[in-house]
Amino acid sequence: MQPPFAITIEQFGDTAVVGLTGELDTTRCAEVDDALSGIISEGRVHLIIDVTGLTFCDSMGLRTFLEFAGRATKAGGWLRLAGVHGVVKRLLEVTGVAFAIPMDPDVPTAMQARIA
Repeated sequence: MQPPFAITIEQFGDTAVVGLTGELDTTRCAEVDDALSGIISEGRVHLIIDVTGLTFCDSMGLRTFLEFAGRATKAGGWLRLAGVHGVVKRLLEVTGVAFAIPMDPDVPTAMQARIA
């Protein structure tokens, strides 16, 4: 049995805050991909991925983050990770993804990047 996984989406103009809860692994990446693809196709090109509730992320999850960082940039926006902590933070640092995608301590701080 798979652990629970949830995606929440809040929209603010051309910005979307996508909350991920649970374990992001190969079996869940298609759900995240579908959600983020839909958001970008609707013109929301500034993506904040709130990973506060994420307890695990595998290499396919990292690939998904990197892919959508590129797609958002290509569309004239960006992708930021908010609430990075624990094992997910360590994974991002060890793999170097932390240098490729901006990380913020929380969603309000990430939202400030949209204003700046």
